[in-house]
Amino acid sequence: MIKIKTLIHEKEKTYLLIMKILGIILWLILLFASMGTILIWGAFIAFGLWISGLYFKAVIYGDSVKVSPSQFPEIYDIIIEQSNKLNLTNIPEVFIYNGSGLVNAFAVKFLSAKYVILMSDLVDLSLKRGKIKELSMIIGHELGHHAAGHTSFLKGLLIKPANFVPFLGSAYSRACEFTADRIGFTLTEDLSASENALVSLALGSESLANDTNIEAFILQEKEIPDFMGFIHKIYSTHPRMTKRVIEIRKFNKLYLNK
Repeated sequence: MIKIKTLIHEKEKTYLLIMKILGIILWLILLFASMGTILIWGAFIAFGLWISGLYFKAVIYGDSVKVSPSQFPEIYDIIIEQSNKLNLTNIPEVFIYNGSGLVNAFAVKFLSAKYVILMSDLVDLSLKRGKIKELSMIIGHELGHHAAGHTSFLKGLLIKPANFVPFLGSAYSRACEFTADRIGFTLTEDLSASENALVSLALGSESLANDTNIEAFILQEKEIPDFMGFIHKIYSTHPRMTKRVIEIRKFNKLYLNK
């Protein structure tokens, strides 16, 4: 069993604490200022999420393919094994969706319903090259978002007001990605596969993926202009891929020293 708390990135802990404090303060202000009527809005939000969840389910069940014991069992086995390691009692439903060239994956939750969506081009990029561990890392990353509580409705509701602080929400989101990368790496226990999985997301080319020079890719980080790199970072919900590879390499050293 993997202890998620030991994998939470330091920045996520810091930003989440700040957002929780601000969230509690702002919710209390709203509660007293509205004479309690803000609670009615909470009910509307929950109802809206329920409706959104039903609509999402209609779309995803009708226009994508669900991974199951009888549908892509090799991928299903990865999902079950990783979910058990992460102690996910409510195992997310995983779907393969035609991304029309988009190489990506995401985790989403509507109240209690958990999903992981894998774009078809992402799956092809790994499986056509026989790199099942790279796909395993990406699946672990997305399951990690659920396991770490990043998709939690109550947590999201609590910290929602803090998103009005400029750049705080995006900083927290970036830190969550670092955490999910750590979880994906820990599940696969393969640094090379984890690094290549991340770089492949940036590359998006099946024909070139096997020839990627990870060291050369990491060196690209040094060529990024400091100021514009900072501007790009604070507006982004995801860290630069160069940073993500550097971070997972740093974490590997910590992992080996445990």
